[in-house]
Amino acid sequence: MGCPNCKCNKNKISEEEYNELKEYLEETIKDFKVIDYIDEDNQSNRFVEVELEDYILEVENVDTTNLNLAKLIDIIIQNKMV
Repeated sequence: MGCPNCKCNKNKISEEEYNELKEYLEETIKDFKVIDYIDEDNQSNRFVEVELEDYILEVENVDTTNLNLAKLIDIIIQNKMV
């Protein structure tokens, strides 16, 4: 499933479900930070560590240029929650 505006995915969630997930994440995300690391191939890489109330979520393959909470929430919904 994907966001209601995404045309690349056949299974879509309703706009209401999308808005509920967005609201939930806005309330539960405490902080996020970009983590730089060296992967197993000795290449520089990065991921986003998202601190929620009960756990830490690691989001990989994210364009961190001009990353903000709204963009991060959309990425999580598109790739992790549905």
